[in-house]
Amino acid sequence: MVDFYDEFTYETNPFPETHPGNLAALGRLFGIQTPLAQQCRVLELGSATGGNIIPMAWNLPHSEFLGIELSAPQVAIGQSIITALGLPNIRLDVGDILELDPTEIGQFDYIIAHGVYSWVPTVVREKILQLARECLTPNGIAYISYNVLPGWRMRGSLRDLLLYATHDVLGANAKYQAAITALERLQQALQGAEADSNRYVQKEISYLLKAHPSYVLHEYLAGENNAFLFTEFLADIQCHGLQYLCETDLHTLFDTTLPPPAQNALAAIEDPLQHEQWMDFVRMRTFRQSLLFRADLPLEREIDVDVFTTFFFSANLRLKGKALLENMKPATFLYPDNTELNVAHPLTKAALLYLRDVHPHTPDFATLLAEAVQRVSDAGGGKFAGQRSELVSELFSLYSYRAVLGHLQPCLLQPNLPERPQATALARLQAAQDWSSIATVHHLGLSIDAFASHLLKYLDGQLTAAEITQQLFTEIKAGKLAVPGGKQAQTSDKGLEKEVGDNVHHLLTVFARHGLLDN
Repeated sequence: MVDFYDEFTYETNPFPETHPGNLAALGRLFGIQTPLAQQCRVLELGSATGGNIIPMAWNLPHSEFLGIELSAPQVAIGQSIITALGLPNIRLDVGDILELDPTEIGQFDYIIAHGVYSWVPTVVREKILQLARECLTPNGIAYISYNVLPGWRMRGSLRDLLLYATHDVLGANAKYQAAITALERLQQALQGAEADSNRYVQKEISYLLKAHPSYVLHEYLAGENNAFLFTEFLADIQCHGLQYLCETDLHTLFDTTLPPPAQNALAAIEDPLQHEQWMDFVRMRTFRQSLLFRADLPLEREIDVDVFTTFFFSANLRLKGKALLENMKPATFLYPDNTELNVAHPLTKAALLYLRDVHPHTPDFATLLAEAVQRVSDAGGGKFAGQRSELVSELFSLYSYRAVLGHLQPCLLQPNLPERPQATALARLQAAQDWSSIATVHHLGLSIDAFASHLLKYLDGQLTAAEITQQLFTEIKAGKLAVPGGKQAQTSDKGLEKEVGDNVHHLLTVFARHGLLDN
């Protein structure tokens, strides 16, 4: 497994669920006085090249970060980025989890182990839990992701196939190519198959054929890949003085997300943790992102919605079509991956439109409510304007699905376009290294193509948008840069220059909306 990591660098992107701001907000909902993300200590186990915690360190300069990674080549890559950015608040160390001494590394407010727990032997899992107990501050939270039974058994069948197809193949690249060949063969063999299990496998194959090679290697061909029942995981953490808080996918805690027959069948289960286990059976869940904290800390199992209304909010959504604010006709909003979200209540529609307009700025609830009321009233929906409780309920539901993000402290950035745009040093460095995903101010991954990546390299604050457009147009004409979207140039010079200019303006707007431009 170590050889895979040394030969084939794992694609590390920002994982928004792991951000200390998200963990802090979730803890507050359950009555834990979690430390603010802006002043905390964070430990990440299995930090790879630092793609997750380096952006955190950049955007949280008063917090301290430590990443531990077994692969020296990956640490070297991450450390070169840290040095180039001049970040004083983060360190990546080459280290074996088994050899970490809690007395030497100290205590942390947040401990992150993403993509580690299921992929290491039992002795390492035990050490992860020991570190979580001994290194967490009294109100700290640990994040651990892992594969879950029974759902993982379906994916496990593909792991069986790929281990069989690559058992005598040496080298990461060769194993990956052999795995792709095997997946394509199985995909062809399952064409026309109607069984639910076959359709599930076909969907997984389609995903794997498009996924980054590192995901196939480390998820399906690693020496260790273990899955557990949720209750087995609970037993293990309890043995180490830890208790379960919730999932980052908060909506999965509620059986109202299940069909009515399932709700009725599980209604007699009073223990909330046993109830969650049964929901795993019903959903055939494959993966969990669980939050833990010390067992000596009291826990409120009921979520405090009043605390929720003290948050600041953001939403990276786009409107599809129109949003009528005078009636209950559903409006369709789009996630970044174009997944559709339908919202009916006028106040909620108006709130999402306001969050779209001011992103990445994060208004508090009072401001959000006032703006929504004003928009609904102006549109002739006055009878809905006073229904505050409906907005709270729907906004919380959207938060539980991560369509809306909640923050304990505000982001004051505004989506402004300066005359001479300058991207953050982090964004320009990521573009210079040809990263396919740039970390935003809210720790989301913004996918970029070659044109957008090249544009970022020009955003040093020296040129106007018009001057940048001319530079890019000249490069395209000289054959040094592809036309935006990878198309062939089939228009006149004037038409091509307009197309380039339109794309530059669009991308600058996107970058501003994600806090990637210095104000």
